[in-house]
Amino acid sequence: MPRWNAEELVRYYHDMVQPHVPEPVLAVGSLQPAGTWGNFALSKLSPGAGMAGRARNNKRAGGLAKTGGMKTPKLACLAVTQDRVYALSMGFKRGRVQVEGLLATWERADLKITTNPGQLATKVVLDVVSTGAHYELEATTVGDYGLSTTFLNALTDYPA
Repeated sequence: MPRWNAEELVRYYHDMVQPHVPEPVLAVGSLQPAGTWGNFALSKLSPGAGMAGRARNNKRAGGLAKTGGMKTPKLACLAVTQDRVYALSMGFKRGRVQVEGLLATWERADLKITTNPGQLATKVVLDVVSTGAHYELEATTVGDYGLSTTFLNALTDYPA
């Protein structure tokens, strides 16, 4: 991906996701399993502890995203619309991010969303009220030109 300004980056992700979502997309966010940044540092100190941490983080992500030591990460892309949130799988091919498929769709009213900002990323916890499903992800906020901030504001701005 070339270096872009904030508006170009937001437009790039929006244009990539919109064909996979049947209604107008308000915001798009790219997320990895919660704890990915901390686990990266831990794996430099102890590869075994890093591997255990990645497994724990992947399990808490509930299959929406996955990181691995030697594999290309699978990211979760959440597309926010007026009344729904779409979870899409994103991967890397030929050095570019691309949408791989639809993972889940939820009514926004059926989601309980909590966020916890950190230094490098904001933890995003999605709880689906009707099914009890629980997902722990994080959105990188450092150096993202405001993409995650715009997304997190749209995701959490829904009357309860």
